[in-house]
Amino acid sequence: MAKAAKKTLLIEDDPDQSYLYSTKFQLEGLDIISAKSGSEGLSKAIAEKPDLILLDVVMNDMDGMEVLGKLRKNRDTKNIPVVLLTNLAKKELRERSKKLGVIGFWPKAEILPQEIADRVKNILGIK
Repeated sequence: MAKAAKKTLLIEDDPDQSYLYSTKFQLEGLDIISAKSGSEGLSKAIAEKPDLILLDVVMNDMDGMEVLGKLRKNRDTKNIPVVLLTNLAKKELRERSKKLGVIGFWPKAEILPQEIADRVKNILGIK
């Protein structure tokens, strides 16, 4: 039986950003699941158990740090690697997120979608 493809969950409330990253990932052959809000992302993380989560920080219903805290408290999601994908580059946010075990802090404005796709492939061990 073939192993299922590795899944990435993108939690991003900006429809343009979500479309941009989802399209790029699909073109790169990556399996991407999208969530339009923090609460939807939390539900999808629990249901889908992705191999990686790309998490925006500034969202309307539940910010990324709240989502991250809830992911870490849930036994089904506590070990899923999380990368913060944000334009909010405050030092205290970086430090707080590291304490919650994020594996990356990627400023959207500084990293092209192709590089993000390449980094995701690297994390997931996809050639």
